Amino acid sequence: MGSPVKNLHPAEVVERARKAREAQAVWARYSLTQRVRALRGLWAHLMRERGRLAAVIHEETGKPLAEVEAMDVDAAALILRHFTKNAHRLLQDRAVPLPWFLLNKEAHVRYAPRGVIALVTPWNMPFLIPFGDMVPALLAGNAVLLKPSEWTTKTALYLADRMRASGLFPEGLLQVCVGDGAVGAEVLKHADMVLFTGSTATGRKVAAAAAERLIPCVLELGGNHAMIVAADAPLERAAKAAVWGRFANSGQICVGVERCLVHEAVYDAFCARLEAEVKTLRAGSPGTYEQDLGRLIFPGQLAVVERHLADAREKGARVVGGETDAGRTTSSPALVFDAKPGMLVMSEETFGPVLSVMKVARVDEALIIANAGRHGLAASVWTRDLEKGAEWASLLEAGLVSVNDVLIHYAACSLPFGGWKDSGLGRRHGDQGLRMFCEEQSLVIHEWPADTPDLWWFPYGRLKSRALAFLARLG
Repeated sequence: MGSPVKNLHPAEVVERARKAREAQAVWARYSLTQRVRALRGLWAHLMRERGRLAAVIHEETGKPLAEVEAMDVDAAALILRHFTKNAHRLLQDRAVPLPWFLLNKEAHVRYAPRGVIALVTPWNMPFLIPFGDMVPALLAGNAVLLKPSEWTTKTALYLADRMRASGLFPEGLLQVCVGDGAVGAEVLKHADMVLFTGSTATGRKVAAAAAERLIPCVLELGGNHAMIVAADAPLERAAKAAVWGRFANSGQICVGVERCLVHEAVYDAFCARLEAEVKTLRAGSPGTYEQDLGRLIFPGQLAVVERHLADAREKGARVVGGETDAGRTTSSPALVFDAKPGMLVMSEETFGPVLSVMKVARVDEALIIANAGRHGLAASVWTRDLEKGAEWASLLEAGLVSVNDVLIHYAACSLPFGGWKDSGLGRRHGDQGLRMFCEEQSLVIHEWPADTPDLWWFPYGRLKSRALAFLARLG
């Protein structure tokens, strides 16, 4: 499948990287207070045209308007508020303690911008992810080379246009490089750090390219959220959460529920609730608030949905729904009952409107199944016993876990966001979500006495060595 947009020529990427680096040199001289004000001013500028921003995202992705506003726009506002509120605390010089025998010195950690940050972003969240990653990168004093998915370039270009029109930033601080993976590879050649969101397969290539250049690399990759429903789970909430957690954005959410592992005592009741809940979902009219279901953004994802459903049927599952329309790139919500570990819907990320449901005899069995794969992004446990739920959650091999909740971590910006195993490296959000865009500089200042050498300098001797050993033991 070819790229839907024309690739930038490598020489154009070089030129955009040059402009970004020139702008960064200016931006780095802005005070942190000025950067905070500029980013808050940009947000105010965007919100004056909120309707237009939502329309661009909706037009490009086909998402329900309510999801555009809640999951792209409002979630981005939370990220902006979090980082602009905490920027001074996180980026100011930080004094650190020293051993007592260094009492005549002081030490600090300083945070300096890395330079040009490459953001390689996916098609499922074309505003939230680029904007949410751009905010801390810019606050830290960097410029940004944004390579959006070739399937969602309009949103990125709109963001760049509004940033330029705001007049709050040095010209060229954000550069958008459109095209397919070849353009992404070229962008990496000119960056000082890369933050990539996408598939595990592409993430490995990005990591290899970053390693070759010895630049930092943060990866958020695939997921396969296992939702464990215990015998005492609050079934009504759990069923509604499973349906929203899977079919929001037509299943195109990296932390979205993929597998329900349900205790046999409540399996039939839970399945009945799922079917009833799915029947309430509305395809609706695009552009209205009465639409619950959108389309698949990347046309190739439809083939993945069809392949996974065919495999499930062949291996004995009962599939409800899942009718596809290639012309409109839509798939109706599909429930795969009586799923088994050997099915593709259980072992691979579908990233579409397909929810598999498997019966288990014990929660311990569910934990083994949930941890068996190579993905470890998100998972959840559902039980009325919150203490036991927290204990079970601690046994899940995933970076983002919850008890009786789904899809909430991204909105809780103080929490680190990222995966274990093949689901990624590094973390967004939290304190490191801002500091990772900085080079750390360790500063030591010798204060007194001005003209006296330190004890451990030349010349060496037995008495001096014994004195140093004694000081180290007391240290």
